[in-house]
Amino acid sequence: MNLGTKLATGIGLGGLCVSLISAMGYVDAVPVKADTSATATVVSWSDGDTVVTDLGKVRLIGINAPDVGECGYDEATASAVQLAPVGSAVTLTLPDAHDDTDQYGRLLRYVAVAGKDIGLTQIKAGSVAKFDSTDGYDAHPKQKKYRKTDIRKRDYCGNHDLKSYAPASAQKCPKKAPIKGNRGSNGWIYHLPTNQYYKETKPEECFASGDGAKKHGYRASLV
Repeated sequence: MNLGTKLATGIGLGGLCVSLISAMGYVDAVPVKADTSATATVVSWSDGDTVVTDLGKVRLIGINAPDVGECGYDEATASAVQLAPVGSAVTLTLPDAHDDTDQYGRLLRYVAVAGKDIGLTQIKAGSVAKFDSTDGYDAHPKQKKYRKTDIRKRDYCGNHDLKSYAPASAQKCPKKAPIKGNRGSNGWIYHLPTNQYYKETKPEECFASGDGAKKHGYRASLV
């Protein structure tokens, strides 16, 4: 049976439908697996792994830099600013099938400037590579390379103290470990001295670094 006979008898109906759909302009409805990229302009850096752009606040995929008040914050942020100063054009890339945003509403993206991967560069300079899945996010395509690089990196703060300390009193932490770990109805949250409700917070545990608090199961306060 030749092609014309197949179409006439309906045996080739599936192929005919595909041709008709393409002709009618519906071919774009078929999902295509591909990364999504966009160009944005840097407005400011919140820290070494979070950049504010004209397209929104972006959390770099797969890396962790010190937060405000943590050891190494100034160095990590300065490194990011040097890589992509305010006004720079950066490329934001969302890997195929990866989460679009994190729990705080920040865009999750690889960020590059002039073709240079800022996340990987930050790891080489001292940030920590980690699988997004450890924070409830998706694994990502570059995680193997990030982790391999992380083994050879230097830390922004080479003497991180990850221990837990007992509170100095019901309301205070010792000077060597000023970060307050509080277990409340909203979960286990750590509060830095710069946080809004730091003074009112009653600590169950105290830490010298945010990494120490995270190691013991706490997440950062949002205020």
